[in-house]
Amino acid sequence: MDILIDLSSIASALKTIAVFFSVIVLAYAGVVHMTSRDPVSRNEWKEIAWGVFIGLSLLFLAPILASALTGGGYCTP
Repeated sequence: MDILIDLSSIASALKTIAVFFSVIVLAYAGVVHMTSRDPVSRNEWKEIAWGVFIGLSLLFLAPILASALTGGGYCTP
C-alpha cells in the first residue's frame, strides 16, 4: 500500500486552518478593542491584530514570491 503525500493539498489545508484561527483571533481582538477601558490592553490586542494581518499577507504572498524567484509562471517573458 503506497501512500502518496501531496504537498499542495497539505499546504492548502494548513492555509485553511490558519485563516480559520486568524478570523477567531481578529474577532476577539476587535471585541477587546471595542469593550476594554484599559488602554494597555487595547494597544496589546491592536498589535496582535496587526501581527495576524502581516502573517496572513505573508502566508498568501509567499507562494507568489517563491514562484517568481524560481522562474515560475509569473516571470515568463
